[in-house]
Amino acid sequence: MKNTALFIFVFSFLVATSQTLEEQKEITKNYNLEALDKLETRLITENEEIKEEINTFLKKNKTVKKIIKSGNKNYYIAKIIDGKPMYITTDNVNSAKATRTNFLHNGGGLGLNLEGQNMNIGIWDKGIARVTHFEFRESDTSSTSRVQNGDGAAGYDSHGTHVAGTMIGRGYQSGRKGMAPQAGLISYDWNNDNTEVLNQARFGGLLISNHSYGFPVRDPDNNAQNAPSWLMGCYDTDAANWDGIAYLAPYYLQVVSAGNDGESTYSGGLAGGFDKLTAEKNAKNNLVVANANNPFIINGNVLSLAINQSSSQGPSDDGRIKPDITGDGTDVTSAESGNDLAYGVKTGTSMAAPNVSGSLLLLQQYYNEINNEFMKSATLKGLVCHTASDDGSRVGPDPIFGWGLLNSKFAAETILAASQGGAHISERTLSDGGTFSTTMEVVSGEPLSATICWTDPAGTARDGSSNSPLAALVNDLDLRLTGPSGGTTYFPWKLDLNNISGSAITGDNLVDNVEKIDIEDPTPGIYTLTVSHKGTLTDDAQDFSLIVTGSNLTLGTADIEISTVHIWPNPALTEINFKFPASEKTTQLMLYDLRGRVVYEDEISKSNGTIRGQIDTSAFARGVYILKINQGNTSTQKKVVLK
Repeated sequence: MKNTALFIFVFSFLVATSQTLEEQKEITKNYNLEALDKLETRLITENEEIKEEINTFLKKNKTVKKIIKSGNKNYYIAKIIDGKPMYITTDNVNSAKATRTNFLHNGGGLGLNLEGQNMNIGIWDKGIARVTHFEFRESDTSSTSRVQNGDGAAGYDSHGTHVAGTMIGRGYQSGRKGMAPQAGLISYDWNNDNTEVLNQARFGGLLISNHSYGFPVRDPDNNAQNAPSWLMGCYDTDAANWDGIAYLAPYYLQVVSAGNDGESTYSGGLAGGFDKLTAEKNAKNNLVVANANNPFIINGNVLSLAINQSSSQGPSDDGRIKPDITGDGTDVTSAESGNDLAYGVKTGTSMAAPNVSGSLLLLQQYYNEINNEFMKSATLKGLVCHTASDDGSRVGPDPIFGWGLLNSKFAAETILAASQGGAHISERTLSDGGTFSTTMEVVSGEPLSATICWTDPAGTARDGSSNSPLAALVNDLDLRLTGPSGGTTYFPWKLDLNNISGSAITGDNLVDNVEKIDIEDPTPGIYTLTVSHKGTLTDDAQDFSLIVTGSNLTLGTADIEISTVHIWPNPALTEINFKFPASEKTTQLMLYDLRGRVVYEDEISKSNGTIRGQIDTSAFARGVYILKINQGNTSTQKKVVLK
């Protein structure tokens, strides 16, 4: 019954205040609804089991409190792990300047006038934002709120209201303007967050949601550990569940606060002062946000950048770069829940996350304005990691700032440049056994950067495993850049688990689903970019996003994967069937053995519709073959096994 009611509410809210129904349908048209239904059923069962386990524990342990108040924060039992209760707690003009989001606003200097008009964003928090606050009204003369109570929870919450104000506050009072001051927002409490997000993504085309809460390392009184040591950095069931949602809803991006345990200590971590991220903060497909300490920005340039000492450090146990990005959540003034004109000042990654999530909504808005479609979450995540401002204290990404301070200005400029041929942003599909390659001409010595990002399938949860180096990555893509005349091959950044506190290194990255190559002073000439993969791809293919920037950059014609090639049966006995879209160019088919010999070739001239055919393999030896299909400059390869 709840799911039916939720569908009706999602429909009415989003039609009224944000993306059009046509845009919602476009976002969700290729979602696997059957798989989403199955995932929702499993998550509902798991959530009910957790609640029952908590109730049973409290009945047996009468002295344990379900809610503990410490200072101005409340801690709530959210799970029973290893027989002990684990508590959860909550983890703007200046914020907009820090991330250069102000450049996107009306009169911001780029001439974009992006303020979240006709856009929608979600928030899950301790409680509901104060719907009636003046910061959430459509205008000075309107009492209509842009905030909707998503699950009917009673009462308004201080923390949720403050976070929402940073996301969409309209600036009713000077200095209180949020990142997307004209956007609509749907507000939920944190109960059943995963199933509610799943439904918003499935029925409403939700693009971004903010989650400023989590399991702290220490208990409310800081006398003992709240979370077990194995949970820190662990790719656990929560992380895997959120990755499952993201994989089935590839336009949806979860933005998560890193936590406020920067100065907390515990035993059993990867290294002293690191490895403090818990649960979904170790997922692969979300965006985890660290907190900067009031960066000094002039004219969009970072003059000084330091981390707030309370910001929780990564990395994940397998060495993934976490947190992903940094926002400004220090001394943020925003709306409060006491009354419709209440304001307050708060500090923490809870405030940095909405600084980022609200900014990202504007990047989606801008991309849609230019391209008439929204970015997949992998494109958005790859773009913000690609364009982030490095902290400078360590070369490359690190487990404190992630890829650096969010730079909305550079991200927006890259979107515009890509539409004009001065940069490159694309969404592609790599088939199992295939490669993607393209060339680019660099005619000056300005830096050259290339990034790929993909939404990876959920990995194997490792609950109870401490500091496991086993990669959570399922589909391992590889990015390479080769210099002029087949010269130097450049590798992506990665963290060194043997030296967590040091600078990142470059090499074969086995764990991250964001890979970035930076060439600080490239030799002018033709560079070749290649994307390939290790092993066998789950689901026979992997979508990925590519971002390339550089001065005077000219991309050549890509050797592009054909994303809808079907080969069956595979393995095969006596014949192989094939089906793929026709092209205006003549299609060439070639079947190679592993020694590179062509055992079959054919040409097909068909300019529209679908090409179908069959290859007789009865005379070929058993083994592995490669079927290559060329259509002009478009190409793909598929591995075929004959048995």
